[in-house]
Amino acid sequence: MKRSQSRMGHASECYELLEFLSRRQMPVVCSEPDDIHKILALRSASLLQAMTEPTVVLRTGERRIERAIVTAITAEGRAACMMRSANAQSAGRR
Repeated sequence: MKRSQSRMGHASECYELLEFLSRRQMPVVCSEPDDIHKILALRSASLLQAMTEPTVVLRTGERRIERAIVTAITAEGRAACMMRSANAQSAGRR
């Protein structure tokens, strides 16, 4: 149960970032690790286009991507933003 709630929270955070990015002028450069993970998820869902720097392996063995550059929101990404916005508006009318 907690795992699915955690996924829903992560998905919601990803959509919030997508909506934020959709209002920005492209390209948008991001260096915050949490945001880069969300950008990777959104890119894998074909909701945006982004380039990333090569993965860096730290001394601890941790792998990190230092920077992501969002170059575009796809048509699917814009549709997802519109659908989320419409759902939020209809929920507010109740």
